Amino acid sequence: MFGKAKTSDKSKPSGVSFGEFSVNDSAPCQKSLKVRVKPEAIKPIRAAVLAEFQKEAALPGFRKGKAPAELIERQYGKSIHDETLNRVTKTTLEETAKAQELKPVGPFEVRSANFSDTDGFTFEATVEVEPTFALGGYKGIEIPEASDAISPEELEKALKSLQESSAELVPSKEAEAGQPGEAAKEKKIPALDDELAKDLGLKDLASLKEHVEAKLKEQKQASQARDKEAAISDELLKRHVFDVPKRLVEHQTEKLTRDFAMRLLFSGMAEDKVKEELAKFTEQLRTSAERHVKLLFILDRIADKESVAVEQQELVEHLWRLSQRWKKDPAEVRKTLDAQGLWGSVYSAIRQEKTMNLLLAAATTTKKSS
Repeated sequence: MFGKAKTSDKSKPSGVSFGEFSVNDSAPCQKSLKVRVKPEAIKPIRAAVLAEFQKEAALPGFRKGKAPAELIERQYGKSIHDETLNRVTKTTLEETAKAQELKPVGPFEVRSANFSDTDGFTFEATVEVEPTFALGGYKGIEIPEASDAISPEELEKALKSLQESSAELVPSKEAEAGQPGEAAKEKKIPALDDELAKDLGLKDLASLKEHVEAKLKEQKQASQARDKEAAISDELLKRHVFDVPKRLVEHQTEKLTRDFAMRLLFSGMAEDKVKEELAKFTEQLRTSAERHVKLLFILDRIADKESVAVEQQELVEHLWRLSQRWKKDPAEVRKTLDAQGLWGSVYSAIRQEKTMNLLLAAATTTKKSS
């Protein structure tokens, strides 16, 4: 079915009723559009483009901006035509998306474009859009109860590991007996005492134990926080079954694959081995990417319902933390993010974190069975 585009109250060309359009589902999370733009809707846009070319043109015998429109048409006709159709395409796609309440998650792909003075401009386009799904329950999700207390056994194990890492190679008895070389050395593990603590920059053994225990607790809390978020994420994904845009999954798969490859390379693995290893995990990486994309849509929908907002001060604080991490001026960091089109993702990341904290606060803690 064809529909009429809405007429804007504004007098700008982008606000005119451009013609007819149809929108259909062509794949999960993908819309197919057919658009016809009437000749009278194109004329004001072309006139605006011609005026811009005329203003900037410097033709022989005329001052800049003073050449007659007819000469500009002859000199730059094709460029004017192409720019006009580009603007018409952009404008009509934006109006159609607004009229149909589409929520694109990527660029429109235009094809089958045809123009004539009598029939106007017709073209087809496809675009991936946000998935539609009913938001299920998300409060009261069960998460495991956890204690951050450090057991004597955990502390003892960590201290022994610290002793091992502080060991030195010293001449062995064989070396003293006249057997030189590396093989004649042995590892000497330092005693767990005040001396070791001082070597590590602490006052005494008691201070060392306190320091190690605090670090263990910090690590345990971080691990438990990840476990709780994973429990909520798994439950949200279980409660919401829907398709997600294919290309978003592809892009996320590429990102996860690059990150995995870099970790393997940094671990010392040869490049050819890295490729072999990546091949083993192709499906697993794609599954992880799909889960990630789906979870982001769920969190975004929850954030909308709960009116989760990001304050300016939160953005400033996040920018400051990034500048400290990158050792750059905050203004330079912001400029870099803007240049790469990543500033919007900073806003999204903060909003998602706040939404997850909301879910954690509303979760139900369950005791571990003995």
